Amino acid sequence: MVNGAGLAMATMDIIKLAGGEPANFLDVGGGANVDQIANAFRILMADEDVRAVFINIFGGILRCDRLAQGLVEAGKQVELKVPIVVRMEGTNVDEGKKILDESGMNFINAEDMWDGARKAVDLAGRN
Repeated sequence: MVNGAGLAMATMDIIKLAGGEPANFLDVGGGANVDQIANAFRILMADEDVRAVFINIFGGILRCDRLAQGLVEAGKQVELKVPIVVRMEGTNVDEGKKILDESGMNFINAEDMWDGARKAVDLAGRN
């Protein structure tokens, strides 16, 4: 799950480089809200082949703290059956990571794209 087609293509490439197989190309756009994120989670959780989710977001227009709040709220609406690795970069990134860490949900923060891809591929292999 990404915000932008270029980032989606780069994310798919890095997942392949880490030894994984991307399930789909899911772009939630630049201003994703809770409903859009919840719908994205529903799409991902409906696919039995999805064993981990890598969310790769650049928070410019979409601040990372708002993204994190949206992920937590959407996660309350949709049963998240697999680990969710989140790589956020941009405005209010530290606040966003803290929100995810304190959510009590199955969110795993990644430091960068490579870290996120490796974590997602590793976790997918365990499920």
